[in-house]
Amino acid sequence: MVEVISEGTSARPTPSANALRLIRNAAIVCAGAAVVAAVIGIVLGHAGLGGALATGLALGSLNGALAARLIALPVPFLATSLLRIVTLSMIGIAIGLAFGIANVWLVILGLGISQVVLAAAALRESMRFK
Repeated sequence: MVEVISEGTSARPTPSANALRLIRNAAIVCAGAAVVAAVIGIVLGHAGLGGALATGLALGSLNGALAARLIALPVPFLATSLLRIVTLSMIGIAIGLAFGIANVWLVILGLGISQVVLAAAALRESMRFK
């Protein structure tokens, strides 16, 4: 008799202390960049532009924390990833529309930059232990 073990019934990992530190550090960098973007926008006389970029950065900083929480669910990681990315994108578009249709791209750009920051933090963390 062959026993088949399904991925859906396996134990789900919990985020390690290193992963939580990585997420926290990326969120802090994104929050700092959001403040800088907002201040630069105000100084240059384009508060709406700076605010849109800052909002995208702040919203994107939530992605890592959401991923850490959702990984413990008994749902495939691909499904939670798609749900998370689509949800953050839709929220970003809705907020961008509040800044004006011409500024939606800045909110989405902020989301993208925050993902690059999260990926860079993960790369830095992985290189640290080699």
